Amino acid sequence: MAIQMIFCLETNKRAGTDYIYIKEILDNWYQLSNQVKLTPIYMGTKTKYQSKDILREIAQKKKDYIQGETKVIYCIDTDEYEKSFEHKNAFQKIRQFCKKNQSELIWFCHDVEEVFIGERISDSQKVQKAGEFRSKKKIGKLSQERLSEAELKPCASNILCVLDQYLERK
Repeated sequence: MAIQMIFCLETNKRAGTDYIYIKEILDNWYQLSNQVKLTPIYMGTKTKYQSKDILREIAQKKKDYIQGETKVIYCIDTDEYEKSFEHKNAFQKIRQFCKKNQSELIWFCHDVEEVFIGERISDSQKVQKAGEFRSKKKIGKLSQERLSEAELKPCASNILCVLDQYLERK
């Protein structure tokens, strides 16, 4: 069955860092055929998850895809959810929005870099570290358990739980 997977990402298109990590998961852990269309949408910041521009772009991508179903997947960092009421509240609102709109939510606790490279890094290093992760094939060093968490846990994500619903593993 044909499927389009729209990944709504916190990063901007120029940096593209979040999608580098997600694409590494997809390419190395899943069987991707011409029946699977991967479509990134770069929000620039998680606060734009329900902005008119983002929702319009999602609607257009869905309309343009006529081969099968479309799944919208928001990829969101939890940030300091356990220390900051503001971060916890923002994450809960995104979670509720996804549920209400039949969208999936992939979360990275505390951020995508902490999950994939094991540490938080400055914004100025994100592009370099993501490129290094890909070029040095560090994807092979990640544990399935770290990427298959059902509950929020530092250095972990639910990415495999979400993707396993729609894609077949290698």
